[in-house]
Amino acid sequence: MEIINGITPPYVFLPIIGRSNVFAGPSLVNPQAIEIYTDPKRWLELDAKSILRIRMQGIGAFRPVNPARDVSDPSIEKLREIALYTGNVTVELEIKRSRPTMLYDPFAEATYGSGSLERILYYTGGTADRRIEKAYSDRDLKAKEAVLYLENSGISVYKVQQLLSVGALGRDRRLVPTRWSITAVDSIASSYYIERIKELRELDSYLLGESYTVGNRIIVMLMPGKFYYEMLESWGPYYGNRDPEVAMDYEGFLGRTTYAEEVEGAYYAARYSIAKYLYSISRQARVVVLLEVDRNWIPRLGVWRVREGAEAALKNLRKFESEDEMVRYALSRTYTSARSWLRSSFALRQMSLERFI
Repeated sequence: MEIINGITPPYVFLPIIGRSNVFAGPSLVNPQAIEIYTDPKRWLELDAKSILRIRMQGIGAFRPVNPARDVSDPSIEKLREIALYTGNVTVELEIKRSRPTMLYDPFAEATYGSGSLERILYYTGGTADRRIEKAYSDRDLKAKEAVLYLENSGISVYKVQQLLSVGALGRDRRLVPTRWSITAVDSIASSYYIERIKELRELDSYLLGESYTVGNRIIVMLMPGKFYYEMLESWGPYYGNRDPEVAMDYEGFLGRTTYAEEVEGAYYAARYSIAKYLYSISRQARVVVLLEVDRNWIPRLGVWRVREGAEAALKNLRKFESEDEMVRYALSRTYTSARSWLRSSFALRQMSLERFI
């Protein structure tokens, strides 16, 4: 066994390794990288390799956990307490050294693992936040209500995801793998905004926003009409294929009751940013999102790039005179062929295919 000391932002990660094995532990981070280590908004300025290098500045120590049974384990209790804080926390761990390896999760950021966590011996520092303390201490508050309380209180969505993951929220508390907590928070918060924007006036113009970051081009089209949301995802540029099969998920005004199996977590990440934006301008709209991934991206670095990319796109909206003009422009901006996008889209297929080919 070995005793190590370090600083965590704090950052707690619960990856699923293999088919169903859940692990939990903190990441101790190089002080020079600690300010940017958990701040995806700042990653937008970087390339994928630079982001991976930043994540390698953290040294994670993880132990296998049972999400329901181990929620009250002494070391997990300390892990949960660490996650409650903001600001840097100094931690002392007892670990068993193992071969360093990158731990990837399709939804979360990559983390560098270098040891098996035996015990959290000691921690100090950090700053308590009364909003987080309120949600944590209220055992009558359901997890959904706690997520919305924190979201509406201005707590970062990334912090809320961590709190849900370590079993700090809700009545029946349990550990939640990071990938599930990310999508759960995106889904809960965006559903809250969507239910409210459905009561608002319809958008009266055709708006398009676009962003490109770390190998991901995101185009958001907003159109007049009752709320409708559709997202399409193409990996055509990544594989050098201009006519790929495009993944698509959607929901109409009545919503959806099943998980978005095609686009998966990216669907909810983009929906979060878009629903929050529409709520902020007091409008509902028909929404179509195009996501295109090219070779500048390193797969499995997380869906944060979709959430942040959609938010960035909505900060640079361009107005068009008609839906035809907007769609034609959007399709001209992608490597993926218009045929591929249109044959997968319900919303865009309502227009004549020949007009865009």
